[in-house]
Amino acid sequence: MCDYVVLPLLNSSFEPGRAREVVEGFVDVDLRNIARAELFYFMGQAEECCEITRGYLSSRVIELKLSACILYGYSNLTLGNVAAAKRGMEGIQSCVKLAMKKKVPKDVYASCLLAGYVGAVLLHLPTDGLPAFGEYSRMLPEGLRLFATYVMAHHTYLNGEIWSAYGMGKAALFMAERSYPISMTYIHCMMAVCAINRKHKQEAQEEMLRSWELAKMDGFLEPFIEHHGLLRGLIEACIRNRDPEAYQRITEGVISFSRG
Repeated sequence: MCDYVVLPLLNSSFEPGRAREVVEGFVDVDLRNIARAELFYFMGQAEECCEITRGYLSSRVIELKLSACILYGYSNLTLGNVAAAKRGMEGIQSCVKLAMKKKVPKDVYASCLLAGYVGAVLLHLPTDGLPAFGEYSRMLPEGLRLFATYVMAHHTYLNGEIWSAYGMGKAALFMAERSYPISMTYIHCMMAVCAINRKHKQEAQEEMLRSWELAKMDGFLEPFIEHHGLLRGLIEACIRNRDPEAYQRITEGVISFSRG
């Protein structure tokens, strides 16, 4: 038996620079394929991500389907494929509705809710109809729980509670037992967004650099592409001179993602 999990690479603890090793270390073929799709997505290689995830959009294993729908939906935003992006987001919604109607294990229900919030909050869409997520987040493994904290902090930020969002990220990082580079990259990005909105420039730059240190060795550019507008010039201030090539790729990705 294989214990399936949503977004297995994001949920993995590893030293920065070893993401590829983690991907190849998954024994189960399907988990390894999803993890490889994650690797492509976070590196900003949307086409390669779509090629893998397309085959899992109708998977009967809900964790594989949720992972595929999230990755496929957001990758196709970058590629400008509106119908395909909608297909991914609708797949998430169908899983959430199924989980709400049927009695499923609490950890599966938590994964469905996480995907539902990912499909709404990160696109700044309303979350009407989704149950409150807080009580279910503890059902997730630590890596996903950290990412869930990022998603809910983002939601809190959008509701205007900026320092509450910052505090959520800080508390989550403080309590984490191990390093989860992808989830923590997103949390530090969100904390930088909060700090720059309060005009705490030095603190914002420090959070931005912590995020970049976690991401750069694996080439994870996507978090910075997604947050470019919210970061209000921090990418230019912190990355452009340190890594001009990465900055150029981020800039190209921002144009595509924003258009999508």
